[in-house]
Amino acid sequence: MKYKVWLEKECVLRNIECHWFYTSGSFEQDVLAIKSRLIDVKTVVVIGGDGTLHLVANAVAETDVALAVLPAGTGNDFIRQFNYNKHHWQSLVFSESTTKVDLGKINERYFINMAGIGFNAAVVKDMNTFKSRHKLSYIFSGIKQLFSFDKVSSNDVSLMTIFANGQYFAAGLKVAPSAQVKSGHLVKLHFKASHLLSRIWSFALMLIQQHEQSRFVSVETGTDFMITENGLIIEADGEIIGNTPAIIKCCPGALTIRL
Repeated sequence: MKYKVWLEKECVLRNIECHWFYTSGSFEQDVLAIKSRLIDVKTVVVIGGDGTLHLVANAVAETDVALAVLPAGTGNDFIRQFNYNKHHWQSLVFSESTTKVDLGKINERYFINMAGIGFNAAVVKDMNTFKSRHKLSYIFSGIKQLFSFDKVSSNDVSLMTIFANGQYFAAGLKVAPSAQVKSGHLVKLHFKASHLLSRIWSFALMLIQQHEQSRFVSVETGTDFMITENGLIIEADGEIIGNTPAIIKCCPGALTIRL
């Protein structure tokens, strides 16, 4: 991996002690392992995508340990909103400048970008059956679910409900253009489209960032939300994390990050 080789060389040149941690695929085990290594650690550098950011954010949330990012994932949706190039992310690894950004929290799990229930959770679940992921995986699975997903008969969710801290999901769709990571609140988007034509129309509008004006989409901001329906799959940052009911809240300034 090019980023790993580059980082190793830079740490040697700068005489910085560097310890590597490789994720195991077990969320709870990895979070505990990372937390156990945070003593005397100034910066945790994530080489990966939204799933790896999700993991590390849960380990370093509410601490003064800074998170730096070297984007190497499939979607890289969280970092997309900052519009930095590769060299800028590299320079930030060794920068002394940090900022505090918000995290979302759904039940006991933090999320850095967004969490969702309904259609998008079904897409993530379907993608987990793929042997490997790439950017087209979102498109393939999304089209499949667009035609096959059974609407959720709930006042809380009909097609899908998204709680956004960041702006992008599904490898580049700007679903929450008004979301800001230092706003102190989350943006809730409730997609009410249940029939095929209304679904297609809603997603066509999303492609041109006009979906928030659709009668099939409601948008609100807030710091605390609740989903009371039982048994709905929850995804957060592209990971299946459990089932509803769920309490969702914004945690202002919960993550220290190099931006």
